[in-house]
Amino acid sequence: MSAIRNVVCILILLLPGMCWAQIGASGFTVTSDPPGAEVMVQGALTVSGIAPVSFMQGLDGSFKVKVGKLGYETYTSKVMLQSGRAMSLAVSLTPKTAFKSSVRSLFVPGWGQFYSGRKVKGSMYMIMAAGALSAFLIANDEFLYREDLHDDLRTQYLAAETYDERERLYPLLEEARRDAYDAENVRRITIGVTIAVWSINLLDALFLFPDRQDSFIVDKLAVQPNLQQGGGRIVLSYDF
Repeated sequence: MSAIRNVVCILILLLPGMCWAQIGASGFTVTSDPPGAEVMVQGALTVSGIAPVSFMQGLDGSFKVKVGKLGYETYTSKVMLQSGRAMSLAVSLTPKTAFKSSVRSLFVPGWGQFYSGRKVKGSMYMIMAAGALSAFLIANDEFLYREDLHDDLRTQYLAAETYDERERLYPLLEEARRDAYDAENVRRITIGVTIAVWSINLLDALFLFPDRQDSFIVDKLAVQPNLQQGGGRIVLSYDF
């Protein structure tokens, strides 16, 4: 009996350590390079944290993992997790560059600003470009209409067989010529405005590309973690 009692006592003493080892062996751990990235695991249960982070919520099934950090490309993938089984994911984030930003803005004004995290400025450039392009299309249609009207009157004027007929058509032809000239000038102005918006947007994306920071954005709050000592500081910021 004493031997059995001793074995039971030993098992009782070892039980907490065995349970702790089992807990430590389970969960989903995510690390990032650079550290401090925001991690979001979405599935039947949604959890988030700042890398390096371990999720011990007993995740089970298929999950979508998003790892993002200000100034870096967002990493996304799908993983199969099993409750009680340990799994780890190491993510190396790719820095965003001014070149990639400018290429986007070359095709769509404001896209490069959205890419770099400046959503307000990106929206502004998109609205300005859409307005300038719309103005050009309207001005171009007006010019083509005025040009066709002038060409028709000119054809009638040249085909007129009598002096009286030409005298009647001449003022109309001159008025149509002036209207076509004015419409062409308006069209040229809209072309210039469109090119200017596109160019300024491109230069902004290339030369005003923001520097990377060791922080992540939550709405308008930038949280800067202290990875050596833990904790961090919250900085109010406005993206423009």
